Amino acid sequence: MKKIYLCFLAFPLLVHAQQIQYAAKVLKYSSDLGGKLNSVKRIVGKPDAFPQGGASANAWVAKDALGSAFVEVEFENAQTVQQIAIFENLNAGCVTRVQVGDGSGKLHTVRKKMGGFMRWMTSLQTQGNTDRAYYFNKKRRKIEIAQNVENNADIEYIHLQTSENNVKVVRVDFNFGLKPGQKQIDAIAISDSDDPIQPQINIMEGAEDLSPAVNLIYSPRLDYDLSSIIVFDNQLYYTISRYEKAGEIHAVDLEKPTEILDITKKIRNDKKLNYILGYAPESKIILMGSENKFRRGGDELGFDFFKLNEGLYAYYKPLKITAYSNYGDYADAFLTKDGKRILFGVESDLTIGGFDLYYTQPKDETVFGILQNMGKGLNTAGDETNPFLLSDNKTLIFTSNGYSGYGGFDLYVSTRLDDTWKNWSEPKNLGPKVNGSSFDTNPFYDEKTEYLYYVSFRDGNSVIQKIKIPITQLTGSK
Repeated sequence: MKKIYLCFLAFPLLVHAQQIQYAAKVLKYSSDLGGKLNSVKRIVGKPDAFPQGGASANAWVAKDALGSAFVEVEFENAQTVQQIAIFENLNAGCVTRVQVGDGSGKLHTVRKKMGGFMRWMTSLQTQGNTDRAYYFNKKRRKIEIAQNVENNADIEYIHLQTSENNVKVVRVDFNFGLKPGQKQIDAIAISDSDDPIQPQINIMEGAEDLSPAVNLIYSPRLDYDLSSIIVFDNQLYYTISRYEKAGEIHAVDLEKPTEILDITKKIRNDKKLNYILGYAPESKIILMGSENKFRRGGDELGFDFFKLNEGLYAYYKPLKITAYSNYGDYADAFLTKDGKRILFGVESDLTIGGFDLYYTQPKDETVFGILQNMGKGLNTAGDETNPFLLSDNKTLIFTSNGYSGYGGFDLYVSTRLDDTWKNWSEPKNLGPKVNGSSFDTNPFYDEKTEYLYYVSFRDGNSVIQKIKIPITQLTGSK
């Protein structure tokens, strides 16, 4: 009797798990916008624009937003299909026909069950707030108001009347004239089950168990922006800026955060620079930057090194980079704690998408080498910026709108896998206790206190928040 009882206990473990595949290859398509952004190749793989929804450079856009279009995709392995899911991240509801095939070139139209068409957004879509009326605008930490357009993101689930065997190819036809506005398609998936395929955010382990973030510093008005957080000597430095106005560096003592410190007693800012972009404690050097379009085309890039001298940080020398390339007017930079590398968020001729992450290291005592793209493991067709590297020179925290997340820009962590600085672990979202439904940017992690400081936009206001994250959670995120 005991042996039989054990067999019955084991039986549920043998229940077949849902088999889900996302498109692995594009075979045919009607049109796309060409180039790196919104090409048809962006439909391959897991969703990048869900569950947040909305416009994304990582989704396919056909040339005619109000015409007919189609895409035919192939999956890595043939399988039985009971459900097909089409992830429409902008103005959904335009699917007109779905066909399947075994890869031989022949396709046939599938038949849905009665009631076999479902929508996702009514019960499961992440709810945003009025912050989604903002966008990051690809300019240095500047927020502008955009037109308030409905995203209407949705997943169209098609549950089949009868299961289709040996499916390797799916073709989806659209009539984009059925809905107003631009259309974007994020992904196509198949499953052998009727259980709806859910978009998943790849979050850091333990992220949901963190204590809530604490608001530390508020912008003085709604039209002001906070940025460039850095902590050293138990003092937190940050920049307050306003649209078309020069930013100002402020500082507070972390033991008395309501008291503003006199910056002139710490930094002799003769260059009138606006941002502190990194601190190397051993050499007592800080990197500072300006808003003056980084003086492109000249010997100086708008970044300067300041060094501690007689109790004050004073101008030391300009940052010079061989063949520096910046397609935009602005850039982000971070001086690593050992002072041996500078990480950039910039759009250049080697960019995979919008802003990408790059690194450079000294060529000699006077100049840094050519910017090196940090690779496809980090950079997407969207924007990656605001890099921050821990002192292990392996653990990277950064801002991106190119991955599944909770808002417009989220914070992610990744680990360097080798010495090339181009191979990184799959980025993990820092989770819902950090990232909200709008923008979370400008990270700084204090390894002594294990607090992450960052800028969050809540209800239209720029706020510096802090949250306790054990360093082992960040460094173990591979």
